[in-house]
Amino acid sequence: MYNNSSALLKKLIALIAGLIMSHTCLAQLTENMGWLFITHQQKLSKKLDLLADVQLRSANQFDYLTTLLLRTGVSYNFDKKHSAALGYAYKGDWEQNPDNTQYTLENRLFEQYIYQFKLSQIEVMLRARLEQRFVKEENVQFSQRARGFVSAQIPLIADADFNRGLYTGIQNEIFVNVQHQQRVNNNFFDQNRSMVSIGYRWSKHIDSELGYLFWYQPEKENAYRRNVIQLMFTTKF
Repeated sequence: MYNNSSALLKKLIALIAGLIMSHTCLAQLTENMGWLFITHQQKLSKKLDLLADVQLRSANQFDYLTTLLLRTGVSYNFDKKHSAALGYAYKGDWEQNPDNTQYTLENRLFEQYIYQFKLSQIEVMLRARLEQRFVKEENVQFSQRARGFVSAQIPLIADADFNRGLYTGIQNEIFVNVQHQQRVNNNFFDQNRSMVSIGYRWSKHIDSELGYLFWYQPEKENAYRRNVIQLMFTTKF
């Protein structure tokens, strides 16, 4: 299990590096932002969970609130390691211009599969998500995007079962456009997000984390390199 997971991680890192290097010819713009991310998982039954996320994002240099993301879904648990979910997300973006504020609405449907397991005390999660995106500026534009996510929570000072204690988190998520890429950034590669964090597990139900996230996103004319400070709260009941 460990060798297979290590080989998969090395292949993922090589793919990410290759995709990012292929876009270095674009003009590089750097931004600094802050995110607040609250995620909750509520057990409905032995097999079903309710999922809910709230995310607030600042504009460059923390000037104003630019993005509100609300996401919910229902997850079916095949067993303790495997689950699949269906859901919906609302994303609103507000961009302040000298004369007005421009609002962009995005509605999403998503399907996802999660595989989570332990390597000793380290908690590892692999997630695959497919999104159907309906972005409205003047007219609604439909596209589809796939996301691959891997994360690990590594106990630093914790009890034997990792129900309470200090930990560090590492994660990476890659996004690719699989349909109608010309309606978004005109690239198969959409973006990549890498994060390292320090967290505290208050109980088996509550985690809190403060992390640094590097967000690379090529657009049609520019490539954005965003430095993000993220405060995250995770609850499971």
